Amino acid sequence: MQKKQAILWLTSSYPRYEQDSASIFLRYLAETIDNKIFDLHILSPDNQYVDGSLYSPAIFLHYFKYFIPRDLQKLAYGSGILPNLKANPLLFMQVPFFLISQFIACYKLVKQLKPALIHAHWVFPQGTIASVIGRLTKTPVIITAHGGDAFALQGSLLSRIKLWSLKNCSAWTSNTVATANALWADISQPAIIPMGIDCQQFSSGNAELLRSKLPKDTVTLLFVGRLVKKKGVADLLSAYALFSDTQKKKTQLWIIGDGSERKALKQLCQSLGLDNQVTFWGKLANQQLPDYYAAADIFIAPSITDASGDTEGQGVTLVEAMASGTAIISTTTGGISEVIEHQHSGILVTPQAPLELKSAMLQLLEDKNLRKKMAEQGKKSAQKYAWSRVGASFQALYNQVRIDS
Repeated sequence: MQKKQAILWLTSSYPRYEQDSASIFLRYLAETIDNKIFDLHILSPDNQYVDGSLYSPAIFLHYFKYFIPRDLQKLAYGSGILPNLKANPLLFMQVPFFLISQFIACYKLVKQLKPALIHAHWVFPQGTIASVIGRLTKTPVIITAHGGDAFALQGSLLSRIKLWSLKNCSAWTSNTVATANALWADISQPAIIPMGIDCQQFSSGNAELLRSKLPKDTVTLLFVGRLVKKKGVADLLSAYALFSDTQKKKTQLWIIGDGSERKALKQLCQSLGLDNQVTFWGKLANQQLPDYYAAADIFIAPSITDASGDTEGQGVTLVEAMASGTAIISTTTGGISEVIEHQHSGILVTPQAPLELKSAMLQLLEDKNLRKKMAEQGKKSAQKYAWSRVGASFQALYNQVRIDS
């Protein structure tokens, strides 16, 4: 039998325990990699909630500690590194320790494992660290841009660092063309490989588990995602507040997720007089989401470009909603228009335009046939994001890079 080769992933976020949803798409992608050919080693930041419950026979988890005591390691996870820094500027003091610790841990693993390649998730800092170590150890490097690393961090120095990283890797991928275009300048063209979902899981939700508790004929509006600026939830609340009292009585808005904006959003909800119509469910395990998508009539992702330039690279929750058969409203920002075809698999509106968002919500609220038609089209479109396809694309790239190197 041919000896399996090691692949080393470098990431700033990975699920820490069985029910954790932090970068859950990376866990699902990892599980698609053929364990008859590869042993996958994943290096991610340590955190007080890492409990060792994640186990797979061919996926080996490694963690780097970057600050002590352990419970003060708060740079990664939660809302994400950039929102965490904005919410708590004192975390900037952890950044040098994070970078140095990640570099040392990665270098040691490369020397120990002698992997066939390093796959870095996010261009900076992981892609930069991987490219440096790849050159030092003559190890092939693949970098994947997920969105925030492309649209944010646009200062001249950081932009040059990101371009250097991409020029010095063996290959790179992007989840959408929009993400690639935010980075691409005189460097090799990337492979466009989106992040995927479990189509079967998200098409099998039980709507009655939640709808049985609602008044008959209630139209349920749903948002799922991190509660950070770029998700645009404040615009959703502002648009919903423009509904008439009669329209509000016919509807419920569910907000699933947690993040640095949660407190401010709940205060906004209260000031707009929406407390009786809006439910903040908090952070739910990914395995619970299909029932909520199934119970929803309209999924709304009102994404914007935040002050740092960060926006939606792809929007995995959009694909989850499509697979669930839920009609979708989103915005024309980032890579969303590559996922949702306007007036076909959903409605796209201008970002930060609550009046336009309200009109789209009312259009679907009042036209059940249109909701059904768009939901059916979305369900068909979601099939191209199945993990079997996405995983096969990454594995083909792994094999190509190994051959070329």
